[in-house]
Amino acid sequence: HCRGVHIRSDSLLLVQQMLGNYKVRNAGLAPLHADARRLVVEIGRVTFEHVRREANAHADRLANAAMDEAGPA
Repeated sequence: HCRGVHIRSDSLLLVQQMLGNYKVRNAGLAPLHADARRLVVEIGRVTFEHVRREANAHADRLANAAMDEAGPA
């Protein structure tokens, strides 16, 4: 059981959507957003922080490596 999650993202749009400040207009992303919001409610304590891409280089490398390893969608 976790006590909370802090999410750092270089996507300002994603952060604003998760905070409820912006609507999710992409119909393909709406179900993913709904799933993410349900997880936020389930976890209870989730914070979001926007960081510049330069400050998020390590996470960007890890994400790209994971996508490369997973192969084509």
